[in-house]
Amino acid sequence: MDRTAIADELRTARFRMTQFRQGYDEGAVDDLIEGLVRRLLSGDGDREIVAEVDACRFPTTSARRGYDMADVDAALERVTTALGGAPTTAAPLPSAVTEPPRGFLARLLGR
Repeated sequence: MDRTAIADELRTARFRMTQFRQGYDEGAVDDLIEGLVRRLLSGDGDREIVAEVDACRFPTTSARRGYDMADVDAALERVTTALGGAPTTAAPLPSAVTEPPRGFLARLLGR
């Protein structure tokens, strides 16, 4: 997968939202993704990008909205494996970028 395709996938990623359960802080995730897109398009080294993703730690939320942690982790794992990093899980995670966002009622009912 080329770097432009990875950047486009990240730019269009949509993550399920959490509320009243643990999730990643939206602003922190959005900031990392914006930075990764810039670095991918500017030609920064693959190893440096993989190291940044591996080192990132997001603040979590529980009583306010956040991004589903599994979705974000799956998207970031796709980036690192596409750039030559080692997968962090034995089984592949579902892609956060291909799952359609859930509506309000589905989120409310936990579906």
